Amino acid sequence: MSSDDSNHSEEELQIIQEDELMEQVPVSLEDLDASDIDDEDGDLILEQKVTINNEAALKRITEEFRLKDLPWIETMAVTSTEPIELEDVHDDLKRELAFYQQALEAANIGREKVKAAGLPFTRPDDYFAEMVKSDEHMEKIRQRLLDETAGVKASEDAKRQRDLKKFGKKVQIEKLQERQKKKSEDMEKIKMLKRKRKGAEDFSTEDFDIELDGGADDKSNKKSKRGPSKRDKKDSKYGFGGKKRYAKSNTAESSADVGGFNPKKNKAPFKGQAKRPGKAKRANNRNRK
Repeated sequence: MSSDDSNHSEEELQIIQEDELMEQVPVSLEDLDASDIDDEDGDLILEQKVTINNEAALKRITEEFRLKDLPWIETMAVTSTEPIELEDVHDDLKRELAFYQQALEAANIGREKVKAAGLPFTRPDDYFAEMVKSDEHMEKIRQRLLDETAGVKASEDAKRQRDLKKFGKKVQIEKLQERQKKKSEDMEKIKMLKRKRKGAEDFSTEDFDIELDGGADDKSNKKSKRGPSKRDKKDSKYGFGGKKRYAKSNTAESSADVGGFNPKKNKAPFKGQAKRPGKAKRANNRNRK
């Protein structure tokens, strides 16, 4: 085999390899020349397969549908003066703040351009627009909000009442404990006083500052100052028991006993009926008044 045949075979093999590589790697339409497109019949349909960051294709398509020579008010497109630059794109707070500042700047620029075009930017005072939702629907929403507010208020009131109830129970328990403690101390002092009267020697008079004898006298004096009690009055009126029926009925002895009868005291003298004065006398009495 000659050297020329070997060179031809190597060149053919390289061409075949390049063709295979071209078939494997997609090429954009913008990178192809007219000589690379084999369209003898003129009905070849070209397909674009490169879809990742194809800047040339994007620019070409954008130029195709771009609206040219239109006033700004027709598009209202606003571009911020500075791009957003973030140190950490995962920081939600800083990212949202950057979006807010960019939108605010665009709104201010758009307002100035609208004023420069001589068009109104704000809604007039007498502008009337029909609501998207009906009045019945808005009334239901308002009532729902009121119900939720009332429910929250009722829940807070109930919670406050429970807290006050717990606090009241706590105070009541403390008062009962204090009262029980005082009662037990008084009972202990009374027991010690009884032991003293019996001759016990382990009693200290300084621990007990209540005099039972004096207390009894004070009670009797107070009772005498107040007068007879309700019980005493009932006892004097109705008695202490026994036979109640026919207690006030007369007997043979009480009917025959007339010693306490006084005719002058029990019988009023006859005075007679007073006569009416005459007409003239009545007139004189009226004139005197």
